Amino acid sequence: MALVTSLGICGECAAQRADENAVTAAQDAFGTSIGQQSAGLYSAGDARGFSPQDAGNLRIEGLYFDQETWLTGDCMVRETTMRVGIAAQSYSFPAPTGIADFSLRTPGDKTLFSAILARGPFDAATADFEAQLPLAGRTLGVDLCAAYRSNFEVDLFRRQRGARFGMTVRWRPTPGTEIIPFWSYVEGRARQVLPIVYTDGTVPLPYFRTQELGTSDWTTTGAHQTTFGGVLKSELGERWALAAGLFHSRERDPVSYQPYLILLPRNTADAVMDVGPPFAADSTSGEVRLSRAFTNGVHRRELQLTVRGRDVERQFGGDSITDFGAIPLASQTPFAQPALAFGLLGQDTTRQRDFGLTFEERWARVGSFAIGVLNDHYRRTVQQPSGTVNTNRTSPHLLNLRLASDPDRHVVFYGSFTQGLEDSAVAPASANNRYEPPPAARTWQVDGGMRWAPSDTLRLILGGFEIHKPYLNVGTDNVYAQLGRLQYRGLETSLSYNGRGLTLLMGGVLLKPRVDRALPEPGATGSIPLGPVPLTLIFNADYAPPRWGPWAASLQWNRLSPRVATSDNAVYLPALATLAAGVRYQGSFRSHPWIVRLDGFNLTDARGLHVSTLDVVLTEQRRRFMLTLAADL
Repeated sequence: MALVTSLGICGECAAQRADENAVTAAQDAFGTSIGQQSAGLYSAGDARGFSPQDAGNLRIEGLYFDQETWLTGDCMVRETTMRVGIAAQSYSFPAPTGIADFSLRTPGDKTLFSAILARGPFDAATADFEAQLPLAGRTLGVDLCAAYRSNFEVDLFRRQRGARFGMTVRWRPTPGTEIIPFWSYVEGRARQVLPIVYTDGTVPLPYFRTQELGTSDWTTTGAHQTTFGGVLKSELGERWALAAGLFHSRERDPVSYQPYLILLPRNTADAVMDVGPPFAADSTSGEVRLSRAFTNGVHRRELQLTVRGRDVERQFGGDSITDFGAIPLASQTPFAQPALAFGLLGQDTTRQRDFGLTFEERWARVGSFAIGVLNDHYRRTVQQPSGTVNTNRTSPHLLNLRLASDPDRHVVFYGSFTQGLEDSAVAPASANNRYEPPPAARTWQVDGGMRWAPSDTLRLILGGFEIHKPYLNVGTDNVYAQLGRLQYRGLETSLSYNGRGLTLLMGGVLLKPRVDRALPEPGATGSIPLGPVPLTLIFNADYAPPRWGPWAASLQWNRLSPRVATSDNAVYLPALATLAAGVRYQGSFRSHPWIVRLDGFNLTDARGLHVSTLDVVLTEQRRRFMLTLAADL
C-alpha cells in the first residue's frame, strides 16, 4: 500500500481547472507548477544550481523517464513537483540535485468539462479545453485535452503558434490495481527567431532586452513532439506491491534557423546564423519496481527490487553556419538569407540498464533507515559527422543511504548519501562541437536537515547539502568538454502556512559554488563558475478570507543576490528583486464554478540580467499582465 500511495495517482483527486493554484497546492517552497502557474525555489531546469532535466532526473508518477523533447506538454502533465531533501526520501533511488516528478492528467470519477482562456503576458493568447469522462463508473475513465498557444515564448520568437493534445485513460480492472495509458502531442512553429546571446566570460555584460534584439523575417523553426506510455500500479496481496512504467519520447523538427550573438567589447557582438537540418530523437525508457513488506510488531521492513533503463537514438550536427561578423548589439538591420550548406549528421546511441535492490527498516516512533545499491550498465556510442566512432562504457555500483529520526510527532531529522550516473547538457551552439552529447558521469550528494510541523497548518524545513559533479564548458579550443570538477555547498529552507484563508510560502537557498579546473577556460581565473546564484529568496502569499466572499488576492516577491558575470570573478551583476501580484473573483453558474483572475508580473519593471551555466545571457522580462478566465462545466 505504501508503494501505491507514493506514486500519487488518485482517481478521486483529479483537480478542477478553476481551482488550480500553485501556491495553495504546494506542500513546501521547493517548487510546484500547475498549468501556467508556478511557485517555489526550484524547477525542472534549475535545482540547487543544476538542471534535473539535463541530468536525466525526471519521473512520471515516481517512475524513471528519459525525455528527448525540449517541452513537456500541458495536456500530459497536471502538476510538476520538485523533490529534494526530505521529500526525495520516498524514492528508492533519489538523484543528486533532486527529482522533477510529473503527475499525469488522470481522470476522476465524475464527468467534468473545463476551459481556460488567457490573454497575456504581452501579445500571448492561450486556450485550454479538457474533458474527464467516466466510461464505466469507477472502472474506466478518460481525460481528453486540447490546447492552443500563440506568442507565448516572447524571449524566443516574435511570432509563434502551437497546439497541444493529450489523452489519459484510467482503468481499474480489479480492486487495488490501476493501469494508466497516456498520449501527448505538441506541435509548434515560429518565425522571426530571436538570437541567443552568449558570453565568453571575459567581457562585462551590457544591458539589453532580448525582445528588442534584431530579427530577420526569413528565420523559422518548428517542432513535433510526441510522448506516450503507461503506468501500472497494483497491490499483490497484503505484502506485495508492483509499480511499472514504460514511456516513449520522440522529437521531430524541420529545418530550423537559430541566430546567436557572442558578446564583444563596446556593446558589439559577433553575429552568427546556425541553421539546423531536420532533427530526430527517440527514447524508450521505464522502470519496474516490486516490493515485499515484512511486519513484526513495531518494525516494518520492506525489500524492493528495481529494474529501469533507456534506449536513446539521437541525431546531432550537420548545421549550416554563417558568420556575419561584428555588429552593434542593438542593431535592427536584417541580414540577407544565406545559402545553406548542411554537413553530415552525427548519431548518439545510448543504452542503459539499471538493477537495484533496496532494504528499508521502519521503527514506529523511532525512525527509518534504508540502504540501496544500483548496478548501472551504461554504454554510449557517438558517431561523429567525420565518421569517427567513440564508445563510452561503464558499470558502476551506485550507493544510496538514507535515514530519518522522528523522536516526537512534530519533528523529523533526516539525512542521505546519494551516488548517481548523470547526463549533462549538450554542447551549446557557440561551440565547435555544437549539440554533441557528453557521456554520463559519476556524481554524488550528501544532505540532511530537519522538518518541524507543530500543526497541520504550519511546516518548516531546514536543510544543508553538498554536491559533486563534473564541470563542462567550452575550453580554449572552443570545444565543449569536461574541464574540471564542481563542488556546491548550500543551505535551504522552506516555510509553509495555510489557515484562515491565508497561505504563505517562503523559502531561501544559500549556495556556495566552487569549480576546480584541470583544463584551461578563456579568462577563467576565478573559482566561482558562471550561473549559480549565491542567495535566492522567495515569498508567496495567497489571501482568500471568508469575509471577502468571492474575492481573493496573491503576492509574490523574488530576490536574487549579486552573482558573477565574468569567469575571472571580477565583475558581478547587481541584485535583482521582482514583485508580482494578482486579484481574482470566483463565482458559479448553476453550480458550475468559474474564476477570473488578473495577474501582474515584475510590477516595478526591474531591469536585470541572468547568466546560465552554459554562458547564455538572459534578460528579466519587463512589466507584464495576464488575464485568465477558467470554468468547470
